[in-house]
Amino acid sequence: MDHVDADPKGIARRVAQAYGISRQAANRHLDALVQTGLLDEAGHTRARAYMLRRTSAFSREFRVTPVLSAVRVWNEHGAPVLAGDRAALREACRGIFKELLDNAVEHAGASWITFELATTAREIDFVVADDGRGAFVSLAEKLRVSTPREAAEEFARLAGARSMESPAIKLMLLARSTERFALLSSGVACEFDAAGDLWSVREAETVRAGTWVTCRLRRVPAGSATKGSRESFDSVRKRLPLHPR
Repeated sequence: MDHVDADPKGIARRVAQAYGISRQAANRHLDALVQTGLLDEAGHTRARAYMLRRTSAFSREFRVTPVLSAVRVWNEHGAPVLAGDRAALREACRGIFKELLDNAVEHAGASWITFELATTAREIDFVVADDGRGAFVSLAEKLRVSTPREAAEEFARLAGARSMESPAIKLMLLARSTERFALLSSGVACEFDAAGDLWSVREAETVRAGTWVTCRLRRVPAGSATKGSRESFDSVRKRLPLHPR
């Protein structure tokens, strides 16, 4: 699960080495994961590649009104998708979603908010987007800089320094609770990668109105299946619920 994205054609070899089994046995286990819906495959024999099966669990737009409730939206649409996941993970996702939605409702001047949720066996991705004035436009005013790009760069600098003086401190702390985080606004993307504890700013590939925030969280704690583990593939699979397409 950890390596399939980076090495889709070498997974059988990695599995064989990690569990001390033959390449043929590794292929049988991987075939079982394909059958249960955790993986997709392409190609044949040694050219076979594996991908985490991605399920688009939910996508919907909500009109911003005085009665729009982040708690109700999450309980009705987000919580059921993650019902089989760890309590700590469910709570983290709930808290992040509520903070993003509340921020969009209170500060973005938006008319519509979009919520998208997708899962694989390894990770949870969700998007909260709005059609408001743009986060970096608002931040530029607070920081007294001229452009959204300058605002994004200053935000990334303060976040990288873990400065408590940032006017977007809640957003900075929220990002650090994820594996990957991206804030897109006014044609600028500000991204955080937890693996390298690194913030970066770049031009967005697509210029969209409003603000788009994407988050990725791990469903399985890092190091939960290590070399020499006696835990069976079947027991791992049972702890990784995947809602069918």
